Amino acid sequence: MRLHLAIFFLLLAAAAAPAPAAVTLHVSAAQHYEAPGPDANAPADRTVEMDVTLGDTYIQIDSDHGRMIYDFQSRRRYAVDPAAKIYVEYSLYDLVGFRVMEMKNRETLQQALAAAKVSDRPMVTADLENQLSIFKDGPSQVEEKTAGGMHEFSIGGARLASWSEGGTKVSAADAARFAQFLRYAEAGHPQLLERLAQGGMIPERLALYLNGLGPVGTVTLRFSAVLPAQSPAYDLKPYRREAASGGIDGLLDRIAAMTPEQLAAFRAQHPCETSDSGDDFSAARVVETMLGRLECALSTGTPLSLTPEQKEAVGASAPLGLLFASLNPSKQDEYANSIKTLQALREQAPRKAYVLKVFEANNRARMGQVKEAQQLFVEALEANPALAGAYKDLGDVLLMQYDSPRAWRCWDAGRRLAPSLSNFEPVNKFERDLAAQHPRYF
Repeated sequence: MRLHLAIFFLLLAAAAAPAPAAVTLHVSAAQHYEAPGPDANAPADRTVEMDVTLGDTYIQIDSDHGRMIYDFQSRRRYAVDPAAKIYVEYSLYDLVGFRVMEMKNRETLQQALAAAKVSDRPMVTADLENQLSIFKDGPSQVEEKTAGGMHEFSIGGARLASWSEGGTKVSAADAARFAQFLRYAEAGHPQLLERLAQGGMIPERLALYLNGLGPVGTVTLRFSAVLPAQSPAYDLKPYRREAASGGIDGLLDRIAAMTPEQLAAFRAQHPCETSDSGDDFSAARVVETMLGRLECALSTGTPLSLTPEQKEAVGASAPLGLLFASLNPSKQDEYANSIKTLQALREQAPRKAYVLKVFEANNRARMGQVKEAQQLFVEALEANPALAGAYKDLGDVLLMQYDSPRAWRCWDAGRRLAPSLSNFEPVNKFERDLAAQHPRYF
Protein backbone atom coordinates (compact mmCIF):
# COMPACT_ATOMS: atom_id res chain seq x y z
CA MET A 1 0.00 0.00 0.00
CA ARG A 2 2.81 2.42 0.90
CA LEU A 3 4.51 1.66 -2.40
CA HIS A 4 1.29 2.35 -4.32
CA LEU A 5 0.81 5.66 -2.52
CA ALA A 6 4.42 6.67 -3.13
CA ILE A 7 4.08 5.97 -6.85
CA PHE A 8 0.77 7.87 -6.94
CA PHE A 9 2.28 11.01 -5.38
CA LEU A 10 5.35 10.82 -7.63
CA LEU A 11 3.12 10.68 -10.71
CA LEU A 12 0.99 13.52 -9.35
CA ALA A 13 4.06 15.66 -8.74
CA ALA A 14 5.40 14.92 -12.20
CA ALA A 15 2.09 15.88 -13.78
CA ALA A 16 1.92 19.10 -11.79
CA ALA A 17 5.53 20.16 -12.42
CA PRO A 18 5.77 22.79 -15.14
CA ALA A 19 7.88 22.16 -18.20
CA PRO A 20 11.12 24.13 -18.38
CA ALA A 21 10.57 27.73 -19.41
CA ALA A 22 11.42 28.97 -22.88
CA VAL A 23 11.02 32.02 -25.07
CA THR A 24 9.66 32.13 -28.59
CA LEU A 25 10.19 35.06 -30.93
CA HIS A 26 10.04 36.10 -34.55
CA VAL A 27 13.23 37.37 -36.17
CA SER A 28 13.42 39.35 -39.39
CA ALA A 29 17.01 39.51 -40.67
CA ALA A 30 17.60 42.02 -43.48
CA GLN A 31 20.98 41.73 -45.19
CA HIS A 32 22.42 44.66 -47.15
CA TYR A 33 25.84 44.84 -48.82
CA GLU A 34 27.78 47.67 -50.40
CA ALA A 35 30.44 47.04 -53.03
CA PRO A 36 33.98 47.90 -51.87
CA GLY A 37 34.69 49.87 -55.05
CA PRO A 38 33.14 51.23 -58.26
CA ASP A 39 34.16 48.16 -60.27
CA ALA A 40 33.10 45.59 -57.68
CA ASN A 41 29.77 43.83 -57.24
CA ALA A 42 27.80 43.24 -54.08
CA PRO A 43 25.29 40.49 -53.28
CA ALA A 44 21.65 41.40 -53.66
CA ASP A 45 19.77 42.47 -50.58
CA ARG A 46 17.64 39.78 -48.97
CA THR A 47 15.53 39.25 -45.89
CA VAL A 48 15.19 36.01 -43.95
CA GLU A 49 12.21 35.44 -41.66
CA MET A 50 12.73 33.11 -38.70
CA ASP A 51 10.59 31.71 -35.91
CA VAL A 52 12.89 30.91 -33.01
CA THR A 53 12.49 28.88 -29.84
CA LEU A 54 15.05 29.51 -27.11
CA GLY A 55 14.70 26.33 -25.07
CA ASP A 56 16.38 25.41 -21.83
CA THR A 57 18.86 23.07 -23.55
CA TYR A 58 18.32 23.76 -27.23
CA ILE A 59 17.55 26.36 -29.88
CA GLN A 60 15.14 25.73 -32.75
CA ILE A 61 15.05 27.95 -35.84
CA ASP A 62 12.34 27.64 -38.48
CA SER A 63 12.67 29.47 -41.79
CA ASP A 64 12.03 28.98 -45.50
CA HIS A 65 15.24 26.95 -45.55
CA GLY A 66 13.83 24.38 -43.12
CA ARG A 67 14.39 23.77 -39.43
CA MET A 68 17.66 23.78 -37.53
CA ILE A 69 17.90 22.42 -34.00
CA TYR A 70 20.97 23.06 -31.84
CA ASP A 71 21.11 20.64 -28.90
CA PHE A 72 23.60 21.82 -26.29
CA GLN A 73 23.24 18.78 -24.06
CA SER A 74 24.20 16.25 -26.72
CA ARG A 75 26.35 18.74 -28.66
CA ARG A 76 24.53 17.81 -31.84
CA ARG A 77 22.57 19.77 -34.38
CA TYR A 78 19.84 18.57 -36.69
CA ALA A 79 18.94 19.95 -40.11
CA VAL A 80 15.27 19.05 -40.55
CA ASP A 81 13.14 19.19 -43.69
CA PRO A 82 9.61 19.27 -42.22
CA ALA A 83 7.94 18.90 -45.63
CA ALA A 84 9.93 15.79 -46.60
CA LYS A 85 9.89 14.48 -43.01
CA ILE A 86 13.65 13.84 -43.02
CA TYR A 87 16.66 15.12 -41.09
CA VAL A 88 20.46 14.96 -41.05
CA GLU A 89 22.47 14.87 -37.83
CA TYR A 90 25.63 16.95 -37.46
CA SER A 91 28.14 17.74 -34.75
CA LEU A 92 27.84 20.99 -32.82
CA TYR A 93 31.62 21.27 -33.08
CA ASP A 94 31.65 21.78 -36.84
CA LEU A 95 30.79 25.50 -36.86
CA VAL A 96 33.24 26.66 -34.21
CA GLY A 97 35.85 24.30 -35.67
CA PHE A 98 35.39 25.93 -39.06
CA ARG A 99 35.59 29.41 -37.57
CA VAL A 100 38.83 28.64 -35.76
CA MET A 101 40.36 27.44 -39.02
CA GLU A 102 38.96 30.40 -40.93
CA MET A 103 40.43 32.81 -38.38
CA LYS A 104 43.88 31.29 -38.97
CA ASN A 105 43.32 31.47 -42.73
CA ARG A 106 42.36 35.14 -42.61
CA GLU A 107 45.26 35.91 -40.30
CA THR A 108 47.64 34.40 -42.86
CA LEU A 109 45.95 36.38 -45.64
CA GLN A 110 46.14 39.52 -43.53
CA GLN A 111 49.89 39.10 -43.10
CA ALA A 112 50.41 38.38 -46.81
CA LEU A 113 48.45 41.46 -47.90
CA ALA A 114 50.25 43.67 -45.43
CA ALA A 115 53.64 42.42 -46.61
CA ALA A 116 52.73 42.90 -50.28
CA LYS A 117 51.01 46.26 -49.67
CA VAL A 118 48.34 45.34 -52.22
CA SER A 119 45.25 46.48 -50.30
CA ASP A 120 44.17 49.88 -49.04
CA ARG A 121 41.58 48.16 -46.81
CA PRO A 122 43.62 46.32 -44.20
CA MET A 123 41.86 43.64 -42.21
CA VAL A 124 41.01 44.76 -38.68
CA THR A 125 41.15 42.18 -35.91
CA ALA A 126 37.92 43.42 -34.32
CA ASP A 127 36.13 43.01 -37.66
CA LEU A 128 37.37 39.43 -37.98
CA GLU A 129 36.22 38.67 -34.45
CA ASN A 130 32.85 40.24 -35.20
CA GLN A 131 32.33 38.12 -38.32
CA LEU A 132 33.48 34.82 -36.78
CA SER A 133 32.32 35.31 -33.16
CA ILE A 134 35.63 34.09 -31.73
CA PHE A 135 38.63 35.91 -30.33
CA LYS A 136 41.88 36.21 -32.23
CA ASP A 137 43.88 38.06 -29.60
CA GLY A 138 41.57 38.20 -26.59
CA PRO A 139 39.34 40.95 -25.17
CA SER A 140 39.79 44.58 -26.20
CA GLN A 141 38.50 47.94 -24.99
CA VAL A 142 34.90 48.33 -26.19
CA GLU A 143 33.80 51.86 -27.03
CA GLU A 144 30.11 52.63 -26.47
CA LYS A 145 27.94 55.61 -27.20
CA THR A 146 24.18 56.14 -27.17
CA ALA A 147 22.31 58.18 -29.74
CA GLY A 148 18.73 58.15 -30.99
CA GLY A 149 17.71 55.36 -28.66
CA MET A 150 20.48 53.06 -29.94
CA HIS A 151 23.62 51.78 -28.22
CA GLU A 152 26.56 51.90 -30.66
CA PHE A 153 29.61 49.68 -30.11
CA SER A 154 33.07 49.76 -31.66
CA ILE A 155 36.63 48.65 -30.94
CA GLY A 156 39.59 50.71 -32.09
CA GLY A 157 37.33 52.72 -34.36
CA ALA A 158 35.87 49.64 -36.04
CA ARG A 159 32.09 49.85 -35.90
CA LEU A 160 30.75 46.44 -34.85
CA ALA A 161 27.12 46.52 -33.73
CA SER A 162 24.27 48.57 -32.37
CA TRP A 163 21.05 47.70 -30.60
CA SER A 164 18.02 49.50 -29.28
CA GLU A 165 17.58 50.67 -25.72
CA GLY A 166 14.07 49.25 -25.73
CA GLY A 167 13.21 45.59 -25.78
CA THR A 168 11.67 42.71 -23.85
CA LYS A 169 13.00 41.73 -20.45
CA VAL A 170 13.87 38.04 -20.12
CA SER A 171 15.55 35.80 -17.57
CA ALA A 172 19.32 35.47 -17.38
CA ALA A 173 19.12 31.99 -18.91
CA ASP A 174 16.98 33.22 -21.81
CA ALA A 175 19.29 36.18 -22.43
CA ALA A 176 22.25 33.81 -22.58
CA ARG A 177 20.38 31.56 -25.01
CA PHE A 178 19.50 34.60 -27.13
CA ALA A 179 23.19 35.46 -27.42
CA GLN A 180 23.77 31.84 -28.36
CA PHE A 181 21.22 32.18 -31.17
CA LEU A 182 23.12 35.15 -32.59
CA ARG A 183 26.42 33.31 -32.26
CA TYR A 184 25.21 30.35 -34.31
CA ALA A 185 22.69 31.87 -36.71
CA GLU A 186 24.25 35.27 -37.40
CA ALA A 187 27.51 36.70 -36.01
CA GLY A 188 28.68 39.15 -33.37
CA HIS A 189 31.82 40.07 -31.48
CA PRO A 190 32.36 37.79 -28.45
CA GLN A 191 32.44 40.72 -26.02
CA LEU A 192 29.20 42.16 -27.37
CA LEU A 193 27.49 38.78 -27.31
CA GLU A 194 28.54 38.52 -23.68
CA ARG A 195 26.93 41.89 -22.95
CA LEU A 196 23.70 40.67 -24.49
CA ALA A 197 23.91 37.43 -22.51
CA GLN A 198 24.19 39.39 -19.27
CA GLY A 199 21.79 42.18 -20.20
CA GLY A 200 18.53 40.45 -19.30
CA MET A 201 16.81 41.81 -22.40
CA ILE A 202 16.09 40.98 -26.03
CA PRO A 203 16.29 44.33 -27.88
CA GLU A 204 13.69 45.38 -30.41
CA ARG A 205 16.36 45.95 -33.06
CA LEU A 206 19.99 44.96 -33.52
CA ALA A 207 22.43 45.67 -36.35
CA LEU A 208 25.69 43.88 -37.10
CA TYR A 209 28.32 45.61 -39.25
CA LEU A 210 30.41 43.05 -41.12
CA ASN A 211 33.50 44.59 -42.69
CA GLY A 212 36.20 42.73 -44.60
CA LEU A 213 38.03 42.67 -47.90
CA GLY A 214 34.82 41.99 -49.81
CA PRO A 215 31.48 43.80 -49.76
CA VAL A 216 30.66 45.69 -46.58
CA GLY A 217 27.63 44.08 -44.98
CA THR A 218 24.97 45.20 -42.55
CA VAL A 219 22.56 42.71 -41.03
CA THR A 220 19.58 44.38 -39.38
CA LEU A 221 17.65 42.12 -37.04
CA ARG A 222 14.20 42.98 -35.73
CA PHE A 223 12.74 40.93 -32.90
CA SER A 224 9.00 40.71 -32.35
CA ALA A 225 6.42 38.50 -30.65
CA VAL A 226 8.82 37.74 -27.81
CA LEU A 227 6.73 35.48 -25.58
CA PRO A 228 7.28 33.09 -22.70
CA ALA A 229 6.48 29.48 -23.51
CA GLN A 230 6.86 25.97 -22.23
CA SER A 231 9.91 24.12 -23.50
CA PRO A 232 9.14 20.45 -24.06
CA ALA A 233 11.93 18.42 -25.58
CA TYR A 234 11.96 18.65 -29.35
CA ASP A 235 10.76 15.50 -31.06
CA LEU A 236 12.41 13.87 -34.08
CA LYS A 237 10.17 10.81 -34.02
CA PRO A 238 7.89 12.07 -36.83
CA TYR A 239 10.95 12.27 -39.07
CA ARG A 240 13.37 9.74 -40.54
CA ARG A 241 17.05 10.12 -41.20
CA GLU A 242 17.95 11.12 -44.72
CA ALA A 243 19.49 8.27 -46.71
CA ALA A 244 21.55 9.41 -49.69
CA SER A 245 21.92 6.87 -52.48
CA GLY A 246 25.69 6.95 -52.77
CA GLY A 247 28.93 8.84 -52.41
CA ILE A 248 30.17 10.30 -49.14
CA ASP A 249 26.72 11.17 -47.84
CA GLY A 250 25.43 7.68 -48.58
CA LEU A 251 28.24 6.15 -46.52
CA LEU A 252 27.75 8.57 -43.64
CA ASP A 253 23.95 8.34 -43.59
CA ARG A 254 24.21 4.56 -43.40
CA ILE A 255 26.50 4.57 -40.34
CA ALA A 256 24.56 7.35 -38.59
CA ALA A 257 21.27 5.45 -38.88
CA MET A 258 22.53 2.26 -37.23
CA THR A 259 21.56 1.27 -33.71
CA PRO A 260 24.36 -0.13 -31.50
CA GLU A 261 23.11 -3.64 -32.27
CA GLN A 262 23.07 -2.97 -36.00
CA LEU A 263 26.52 -1.45 -35.76
CA ALA A 264 27.89 -4.58 -34.09
CA ALA A 265 26.32 -6.77 -36.77
CA PHE A 266 27.72 -4.48 -39.46
CA ARG A 267 31.24 -4.78 -38.06
CA ALA A 268 30.82 -8.55 -37.96
CA GLN A 269 30.13 -8.52 -41.70
CA HIS A 270 33.63 -7.11 -42.25
CA PRO A 271 35.86 -9.18 -39.95
CA CYS A 272 39.63 -9.19 -39.89
CA GLU A 273 41.07 -12.05 -41.89
CA THR A 274 42.36 -14.64 -39.44
CA SER A 275 41.78 -17.71 -41.60
CA ASP A 276 44.36 -19.39 -43.81
CA SER A 277 44.24 -16.49 -46.27
CA GLY A 278 45.11 -14.10 -43.46
CA ASP A 279 48.17 -16.12 -42.45
CA ASP A 280 49.58 -16.86 -45.91
CA PHE A 281 52.95 -15.12 -46.02
CA SER A 282 54.20 -17.00 -49.06
CA ALA A 283 55.95 -14.90 -51.68
CA ALA A 284 52.90 -15.03 -53.94
CA ARG A 285 50.48 -13.85 -51.24
CA VAL A 286 52.57 -11.80 -48.83
CA VAL A 287 51.50 -8.40 -50.22
CA GLU A 288 47.80 -9.22 -50.03
CA THR A 289 48.16 -10.78 -46.59
CA MET A 290 50.06 -7.78 -45.22
CA LEU A 291 47.48 -5.39 -46.63
CA GLY A 292 44.82 -7.43 -44.84
CA ARG A 293 46.72 -7.04 -41.57
CA LEU A 294 47.05 -3.29 -42.11
CA GLU A 295 43.36 -3.12 -42.95
CA CYS A 296 42.54 -4.84 -39.66
CA ALA A 297 44.62 -2.32 -37.72
CA LEU A 298 42.87 0.56 -39.49
CA SER A 299 39.45 -0.98 -38.85
CA THR A 300 39.73 -1.97 -35.20
CA GLY A 301 42.77 -0.27 -33.71
CA THR A 302 44.26 -3.67 -32.90
CA PRO A 303 48.08 -3.33 -33.01
CA LEU A 304 49.83 -5.13 -35.82
CA SER A 305 51.39 -8.36 -34.55
CA LEU A 306 53.63 -10.73 -36.51
CA THR A 307 55.47 -13.91 -35.57
CA PRO A 308 59.25 -14.05 -36.13
CA GLU A 309 58.66 -16.18 -39.24
CA GLN A 310 56.15 -13.70 -40.60
CA LYS A 311 58.50 -10.78 -39.94
CA GLU A 312 61.20 -12.62 -41.86
CA ALA A 313 58.85 -13.15 -44.81
CA VAL A 314 57.85 -9.49 -44.77
CA GLY A 315 61.47 -8.34 -44.66
CA ALA A 316 62.37 -10.59 -47.59
CA SER A 317 59.57 -9.27 -49.82
CA ALA A 318 60.77 -6.72 -52.37
CA PRO A 319 57.20 -5.58 -53.21
CA LEU A 320 56.51 -4.91 -49.52
CA GLY A 321 59.73 -2.93 -49.35
CA LEU A 322 58.37 -0.76 -52.14
CA LEU A 323 55.03 -0.50 -50.34
CA PHE A 324 56.52 0.66 -47.05
CA ALA A 325 58.78 3.14 -48.81
CA SER A 326 55.72 4.59 -50.56
CA LEU A 327 53.76 5.16 -47.37
CA ASN A 328 55.89 8.02 -46.06
CA PRO A 329 57.89 9.74 -48.79
CA SER A 330 60.53 11.97 -47.23
CA LYS A 331 60.70 14.51 -50.06
CA GLN A 332 58.02 16.31 -52.04
CA ASP A 333 59.36 15.09 -55.37
CA GLU A 334 59.00 11.47 -54.21
CA TYR A 335 55.22 11.58 -53.97
CA ALA A 336 54.54 11.11 -57.68
CA ASN A 337 56.68 7.96 -57.79
CA SER A 338 55.08 6.65 -54.60
CA ILE A 339 51.66 6.95 -56.22
CA LYS A 340 52.84 5.02 -59.28
CA THR A 341 54.21 2.29 -57.00
CA LEU A 342 50.98 1.99 -55.04
CA GLN A 343 48.97 1.77 -58.25
CA ALA A 344 51.28 -0.92 -59.66
CA LEU A 345 50.96 -3.01 -56.50
CA ARG A 346 47.20 -3.35 -57.04
CA GLU A 347 47.92 -6.12 -59.57
CA GLN A 348 49.69 -8.16 -56.89
CA ALA A 349 46.84 -7.77 -54.40
CA PRO A 350 43.58 -7.42 -56.34
CA ARG A 351 41.40 -8.36 -53.35
CA LYS A 352 42.99 -5.64 -51.22
CA ALA A 353 43.50 -3.00 -53.89
CA TYR A 354 41.17 -0.68 -51.98
CA VAL A 355 43.60 -0.62 -49.04
CA LEU A 356 46.27 0.63 -51.42
CA LYS A 357 43.82 3.35 -52.48
CA VAL A 358 43.73 4.60 -48.88
CA PHE A 359 47.52 5.01 -48.91
CA GLU A 360 47.46 6.63 -52.34
CA ALA A 361 44.72 9.02 -51.22
CA ASN A 362 46.81 10.20 -48.27
CA ASN A 363 49.79 10.85 -50.52
CA ARG A 364 47.62 12.76 -52.99
CA ALA A 365 46.21 14.83 -50.13
CA ARG A 366 49.75 15.77 -49.10
CA MET A 367 50.35 16.88 -52.70
CA GLY A 368 47.27 19.10 -52.53
CA GLN A 369 45.24 16.85 -54.83
CA VAL A 370 42.29 16.83 -52.46
CA LYS A 371 39.56 16.03 -54.99
CA GLU A 372 41.46 12.97 -56.25
CA ALA A 373 42.16 11.92 -52.66
CA GLN A 374 38.50 12.30 -51.73
CA GLN A 375 37.39 10.04 -54.58
CA LEU A 376 39.91 7.34 -53.64
CA PHE A 377 38.74 7.36 -50.02
CA VAL A 378 35.14 6.95 -51.16
CA GLU A 379 36.08 4.02 -53.40
CA ALA A 380 37.94 2.35 -50.53
CA LEU A 381 35.03 2.83 -48.14
CA GLU A 382 32.55 1.51 -50.67
CA ALA A 383 34.68 -1.66 -50.78
CA ASN A 384 34.91 -1.87 -46.98
CA PRO A 385 32.55 0.58 -45.24
CA ALA A 386 33.84 -0.56 -41.82
CA LEU A 387 37.35 0.78 -42.48
CA ALA A 388 37.28 3.27 -39.60
CA GLY A 389 40.70 4.80 -40.22
CA ALA A 390 39.69 5.82 -43.74
CA TYR A 391 36.82 7.90 -42.29
CA LYS A 392 39.40 9.79 -40.23
CA ASP A 393 41.54 10.51 -43.29
CA LEU A 394 38.54 11.44 -45.45
CA GLY A 395 37.40 13.84 -42.73
CA ASP A 396 40.82 15.48 -42.76
CA VAL A 397 40.62 15.96 -46.54
CA LEU A 398 37.14 17.46 -46.26
CA LEU A 399 38.33 19.86 -43.56
CA MET A 400 41.16 20.95 -45.88
CA GLN A 401 38.35 22.01 -48.24
CA TYR A 402 36.53 23.81 -45.38
CA ASP A 403 33.69 21.28 -45.48
CA SER A 404 33.61 21.00 -41.71
CA PRO A 405 30.05 19.58 -41.44
CA ARG A 406 30.94 16.50 -43.47
CA ALA A 407 34.41 16.31 -41.94
CA TRP A 408 32.86 15.88 -38.50
CA ARG A 409 30.31 13.43 -39.86
CA CYS A 410 33.22 11.32 -41.16
CA TRP A 411 34.99 11.45 -37.82
CA ASP A 412 31.78 10.60 -35.97
CA ALA A 413 31.19 7.62 -38.28
CA GLY A 414 34.70 6.32 -37.75
CA ARG A 415 34.50 6.73 -33.98
CA ARG A 416 31.21 4.86 -33.92
CA LEU A 417 32.88 1.98 -35.73
CA ALA A 418 36.11 1.97 -33.71
CA PRO A 419 35.91 4.19 -30.60
CA SER A 420 39.37 3.23 -29.38
CA LEU A 421 41.21 3.75 -32.68
CA SER A 422 44.18 5.97 -31.83
CA ASN A 423 43.94 7.75 -35.20
CA PHE A 424 41.04 9.75 -33.76
CA GLU A 425 42.94 11.11 -30.77
CA PRO A 426 43.82 14.36 -32.64
CA VAL A 427 40.10 14.83 -33.32
CA ASN A 428 39.23 14.16 -29.68
CA LYS A 429 41.88 16.67 -28.60
CA PHE A 430 40.62 19.23 -31.12
CA GLU A 431 37.14 18.94 -29.64
CA ARG A 432 38.45 19.23 -26.08
CA ASP A 433 40.39 22.35 -27.06
CA LEU A 434 37.37 23.89 -28.78
CA ALA A 435 35.21 23.32 -25.70
CA ALA A 436 37.88 24.73 -23.38
CA GLN A 437 38.80 27.76 -25.49
CA HIS A 438 35.31 28.63 -26.76
CA PRO A 439 32.95 27.53 -23.96
CA ARG A 440 30.19 29.95 -24.99
CA TYR A 441 29.52 27.76 -28.03
CA PHE A 442 28.50 24.93 -25.75
